[in-house]
Amino acid sequence: MNALSNAAKLREAFARWNECKGSDLSMWDDYTTDDICIRSLGDGKNGLDFSCARKGQNQMHQYLKELTDAFEMIHWTLKDTIAQDDRVVGVGVTAWRHKATGQKVETPVVVICKFCGDRVCEYQEFYDTAALAAVTRQ
Repeated sequence: MNALSNAAKLREAFARWNECKGSDLSMWDDYTTDDICIRSLGDGKNGLDFSCARKGQNQMHQYLKELTDAFEMIHWTLKDTIAQDDRVVGVGVTAWRHKATGQKVETPVVVICKFCGDRVCEYQEFYDTAALAAVTRQ
């Protein structure tokens, strides 16, 4: 796959993720390798336990379950993609409601994906961790 088709694949994945509002965790299996590595800026700290590093689709599912158990997705909007070789950077904005507090948060988000063939094998995400952690406190 070339960089442009990888970018299209990432746009398709996030469109599906936004459409299902986080209710279909297995949809990511269509876009990721069995041994995907996931890293998040939250790194499991400051009340963002779900955001610790994960490896493999089973751990990815656990990450997504923990995320969606704690938060309800309002939207995940991918605005731009930048692609070169086997890397695609996605720039967007996402909003979530913390289920326990009812508080909402919207944050810019950047994802950096490495593709192996036509699937994501490395995924890193960057977002406003302070804003996300703040809505988890009553």
